[in-house]
This record gives sequence, C-alpha cells and structure tokens, in this order.
Amino acid sequence: MVRRTWWQVPQLRTDEDEHRERRVSWLELFFDLVFVVVIAELAHHLSEHITLQGVGEYALLFVAVWWSWIGGTFYTERFETPDVSYRLFTFLQMLPIAAMAVFAAAGLASSSAAFGLSYAASRALIIFLWLRGGFHAPSFRPVTNRYAIGFSLSVLLFVLSVFIPAPFRYAVWALALVIDLLTPIATLKLQARLPRISTSRLPERFGLFVIIVLGEAIIGVVQAVADQPLAWPTALTGTLGMALVFGIWWIYFDFIARRAPNFGGWWAVFWNYLHVPLVMSIAAVGAAIQNILTLDTEASRAAVFLLLGSAVATALVSMGLIELTLRRGADEPTDHRVSVPLKLAAGLVAVGLGVWGSRLGPIGFLLALLPLLLVQMVYGAYAWFRQELPSEGIVAQEQGTG
Repeated sequence: MVRRTWWQVPQLRTDEDEHRERRVSWLELFFDLVFVVVIAELAHHLSEHITLQGVGEYALLFVAVWWSWIGGTFYTERFETPDVSYRLFTFLQMLPIAAMAVFAAAGLASSSAAFGLSYAASRALIIFLWLRGGFHAPSFRPVTNRYAIGFSLSVLLFVLSVFIPAPFRYAVWALALVIDLLTPIATLKLQARLPRISTSRLPERFGLFVIIVLGEAIIGVVQAVADQPLAWPTALTGTLGMALVFGIWWIYFDFIARRAPNFGGWWAVFWNYLHVPLVMSIAAVGAAIQNILTLDTEASRAAVFLLLGSAVATALVSMGLIELTLRRGADEPTDHRVSVPLKLAAGLVAVGLGVWGSRLGPIGFLLALLPLLLVQMVYGAYAWFRQELPSEGIVAQEQGTG
C-alpha cells in the first residue's frame, strides 16, 4: 500500500501537455483573501486623495501588490504540490502581503519604508521558492536562475530605498518594479521549450481576482450611499453605480474570461500585463463613486468625474486589448473586428466625459457613462443568441450564460 507524502519536493506541472484540466484550489482562494484587504486599503487611500499625486501613489503601490500576487500565482501554476509544504509556504507568502496592507493605508507617507520592506520580503520568499523549484526540476533551472537574478536586483533596490529620502525613494521603487516586469520577458524563449501553462486554470485564477476587485468597487458604491441621508437621488446614484460595476463584470466575463488566451511568447505577456491597468481601474471606479455624492466644489467634482471617466475608459480599453490576445475558436460568436473597436471608441468617449462632463451632476454623469457599457453588452448578447447551435450545444450555451 502506498501512502501520501506529507512533504514533497517541487515537480514541474505537465497537466496541459497531458490534457488534464486543472481548477483553482480552495487554498488559492484563501490566499487571495489577503489581497482583498490590501486593495481595500489602496482604494480607500485613493478615495481620500483624488489628485494627480494620489493617483500616482495608487498606481505605484497597486503594481507592487499585483506583482506579489502574480509571483505566487505563477509559482503555483508551475510547482503546486498536494502536501503540507505547499500550504505552509502559501501561509508564509500571506504574511508580508498582510504587512503591505497595514502600511498601504498611509500611501507614500510615513510608512512607505515599511511597505517597501514588506514587498521585498514577499519577493524574497518567491525567489526562494523559484530556486527550490529549479533545484528539483533541472529543465526549469535556466528560467529560475534568470528569475533569481532579476528579482534579486529588484529586492536589493527596495531594501536600499529605505536609506533614500522621498521622493527619490519612489523613483527607485519604480525602477525596481520595471526590472520585475521585464525579468519574465527575458525567459520567453526558455519557457517555450517547457511544459505549457494550463489554459483552463490560469484564466479562472485571473477571473476570480477580477471578481475580488469588482467587490471592492461595490464597496465604494455602498459606502457612498451609506454616508448620505436616505433620499431618492442617493438611491438612484447607488443604483447607477451598481449598474456600472455590473456592466464591467458583464463585459469581462462575456468577452474575456470564458476564452483561453494564446499562451505563447509575447501573447502571454500581453494577456498578463494588460490585466494590471484593468484591475487597477476597476478598483478606482469604486474609489471615485465613493466620493460622487459628497462633491461640494467645482474643483472636487471635476477631479472625481475625471477619475471615474478615466477609470471606465482604462477598463474598456484594457478589455479590448486583452481580447486581441485570446484564442478564437471556429464556434466563437463574437467578432474582434467589431467588439475591440467598440471598446476603444467607448473608452475615448469616457475620457471625454471625464474631462468635460462635470456640469452633468452625479446622476447625469453616471447616466452618460452607462450607455458606453451597454453597447458592449448588447453586442455580446446579440452575437451570442443569434449563433446557430447543434442540439447538443444547448447545454454548453446555458452554462456559458451563467
């Protein structure tokens, strides 16, 4: 009789090459919960600092948080094991992320050094895990060696930034994050010779993270209503805000999440990195809506409307560009030659509304934004329901619209 091994060495996953479907585990969902807290802190900080500087701080910190999530996600994709070691290392990854949440509340103020060290600790653990995986999987070792070099340089810069005064510290952070983002690109040719990444599990993983960020946007809507006396304008504004978030959900999961990306070379990079502005903008939508009922000056109204319009525009453009990275099957009902230009055009209009729409008022502004999402939703529904299916395709159709 063979017993399970409680402490396993990492083994390179080959599920995709062996045509085995992988699903997101309960542990991964639990791991994502710590990012709920971090993103909530970042969105709250942005809602209180809707300025150019505040948006810059938000973007810088968000990229760091996102990259911490990416590190754990892609390590799991390559080396997940059903044992105690994987659970313990996942828990250890959560600790510096939780610390980042503690220090993110102050943005780039007094606790910025502590945030930077927390990020460095998170990345140092990921470097160790990659090296451990490469040690036990020689075919993957050239990739992990490059990861270790690039990511270690980034960690070193974050540690050294503690001794550099602001604002130069944040320039060092930006440089370190650029190194983090560029390092995987240097391994593309090496990874092309390795087992393929799962086309079933990883899109699900990203989709669940988008759900988390959409939840933060809903919190912003609810908070906006909760802070005001109950009246019909407040209720209507909250309803329109919820509809805006619901529209983003509809578009992402109709056009993107149900389809597998082209995991090959640059397509994988674009698919991955284009999710950064998408999730960042979704959380910013909630931060903007949280302020939309408390605008007491023309300047504050202009700032909030510009943020909301720009966030919706960024979400639409990001989804349009992500759509270009997806596989297109023979039975795909939508046409990217239609859907992508629709999203890009709607994004341009949303920016224009953000710049010139401050005279509309909160309700009028939300009513002006919603049709930009509705056009995408109507096209998707039209393409989906006009498609002719064989009788056995009815079950698949019902599953796809859930």
